[in-house]
Amino acid sequence: MTEEEFLRFLVRHLSSGPEVLRAAEEDCAVVAEGDVSRLYTADALVEGVHFERKYFSSEALGWKLAAVNLSDVAAMGGAPEGALLILGAPSLEEEFLEAFYRGLRQGLEKYGAGLLGGDTVRAPVLFLGLFLFARAASPVFRSGARPGDLLFVSRPLGASAAALRFLKEGRRPPEPLLQAHLFPEPEVELGQEVARRALASAMMDISDGLLLDLSRLCRASGVPGAELEEVPVAEGATEEEALSGGEDFALLLAVPPEKAPLLGGLKRPLFRIGKLVETPGLRLKGRPLSPQGFDHFA
Repeated sequence: MTEEEFLRFLVRHLSSGPEVLRAAEEDCAVVAEGDVSRLYTADALVEGVHFERKYFSSEALGWKLAAVNLSDVAAMGGAPEGALLILGAPSLEEEFLEAFYRGLRQGLEKYGAGLLGGDTVRAPVLFLGLFLFARAASPVFRSGARPGDLLFVSRPLGASAAALRFLKEGRRPPEPLLQAHLFPEPEVELGQEVARRALASAMMDISDGLLLDLSRLCRASGVPGAELEEVPVAEGATEEEALSGGEDFALLLAVPPEKAPLLGGLKRPLFRIGKLVETPGLRLKGRPLSPQGFDHFA
């Protein structure tokens, strides 16, 4: 069973109710609470799967754990509030813990969230899990896009994957690539502005690669396919890394054509990459593409 197959399997086992607006195929679970929606997300970093200690400082691990969870909230236009940490480790070393918690708190507090507690267990390798909750007045889902909507991303892609390639080759990446890999910046403020101004019909973050995540947006929205025209590639990255590398934590937006001119009022420009179409599949300038990306169990 691949990760994608597991997610489809999981849908049958999730709770439902009138207050549960979304519990599957979204960046966060969404629960109605009065006039606002509560957002809940969880993500983990595991040594040997997501990171190698030789590449990451303890502080960088804390920051990145915050960032990957904050990015899910950003994708729905939410305002982060608080987090709980699950830490598994072979041993508890004060020097590591001081730096790790410093990075974690800096990442959370920069975007308005506090670290409120959690759990600690002994584990054979370092395991870092975070549960994050947030609020949103008008959350943006993956499922609202339609054929004809224009596709945008919030920044050039492939920087994190390129940095990892440099590191595995024993070379130090250029500083912008290294920062993107170790200290990614979640697009929290941009996501909130897009949601507040109702600019996007659908939105998600790019964590597993543009093509794989775009295919998820298409599936959630019931859109057959997408035609890509131009994908912004981070300096030092390859086109393949931009398309399928993962860990970009940029936002992917579907925008109705009539709302596209309003994007000029954002604090910084977005990058138009193509549009959603009735033709099945993903294409780049007419060339068929396979929705490859990161899958834990592929």
